[in-house]
Amino acid sequence: MQDLRWPTYANRNLVLDGAVFDDVESGRGSVRVKDRDGKVYLDAVGGIGCLPLGHAHPRWVAAVEAQMRKLVAAAGTFWTEPQQELVAMLAKHMPWSDTRTFLGNTGTEVTEASIKLALRATGRDVVVAFERAFHGRTLGAIAMTANAAYREPYVACLGEDRPAFAHMNVVRAPWGDLDAVEALFVRYPSRIAMVAIEPIQGEAGIFPASREFLVGLRELCTRHGALLGDDEIQAGSGRTGNFLAWTTLVGDDPALAPDIVWLAKAIGGGFPIASCSARTDLAAHMIKGSHGSTFGGNPLACAAAVATLRVMQDEGLYASAKAQLPTLQAIAAEDPEPRVKEIRGSGAMIGIEIAATSASDAQPAAALGDAMQAKGVLVTICSGHTVRVLLPYHAGAAELRQIWTTLRQVLAG
Repeated sequence: MQDLRWPTYANRNLVLDGAVFDDVESGRGSVRVKDRDGKVYLDAVGGIGCLPLGHAHPRWVAAVEAQMRKLVAAAGTFWTEPQQELVAMLAKHMPWSDTRTFLGNTGTEVTEASIKLALRATGRDVVVAFERAFHGRTLGAIAMTANAAYREPYVACLGEDRPAFAHMNVVRAPWGDLDAVEALFVRYPSRIAMVAIEPIQGEAGIFPASREFLVGLRELCTRHGALLGDDEIQAGSGRTGNFLAWTTLVGDDPALAPDIVWLAKAIGGGFPIASCSARTDLAAHMIKGSHGSTFGGNPLACAAAVATLRVMQDEGLYASAKAQLPTLQAIAAEDPEPRVKEIRGSGAMIGIEIAATSASDAQPAAALGDAMQAKGVLVTICSGHTVRVLLPYHAGAAELRQIWTTLRQVLAG
């Protein structure tokens, strides 16, 4: 098949055709897909974390179909029932008693919304991000993204003296280094609007932040008058066993909560939708005309998200998601693989790091995605060293054992 898209994706040479169900999955979403030739795969990519219910969950499909027959699009100047129901549900999941939410379509879009909010609310002009971070691909989000190859030739950040289309006031600190963050507050006094962090770095290879680091960032931001932004695009929406990964790692003390929280990926159950939430007093800075989105918060996407959140609650999916990491670790302990350096993450956000075989082996996991695909398991590879597993939340020991067995087989050659 000829691919007429821009050549911006690594080609997996696989045409996916549909979900595959078995009797065990009756009434649930599928964890498996087939290609156009009928070969079946366990899907641990899930649209890169977009399928918490699996493929084609019947309640999710019914909700989307019903909304399609009623109202698909509406301008943001109007209210719709699914939109108002969703923002009310999100408010209940946020760490503040009074919440307002902007609805968008993608993670990078709500990252941009968080930047705008932070700049307007503080009157400041610098954002702190972290090494290895990934926040998106639009100009503001890509400036906060660590990988320089993603930023060139589009954006140069503070301290980068090179030609670029745009220059963004973003500075980076080492992951886990509170002293380095405090030094930036000293270097840019009264200029830092927001410190933005993924509580679990996803694209970098599934690195959870320590509670000490997150609580320390909260204290620094409070002391220096900056906002703390929590990018839950990949780690949020129940994936770690709580609605927010922040809650999993820090707890639910409102005094330790971030100021802005943004979500995407899993929140729509596979339908494009994203949110950026903040306390009402902060959101009030986003006056009429300060931001917007043609399709953001459309009734179809909101109906999909409402259905997703209801199914998560009704089917106890937070608990099953939480069990995935310890289940895989137990399976691995029973049948160890010496080339696996670490199995880390939280809940249904799992990274399996592969040890290098030599000093020159900079990407020891690079070939494993294609090798596991050939054996019927779909995964992604992060940073060349980590196999990322993002299964639907109801997946359990059988699926995790298949992933581990397949990984051991391909490592054995």
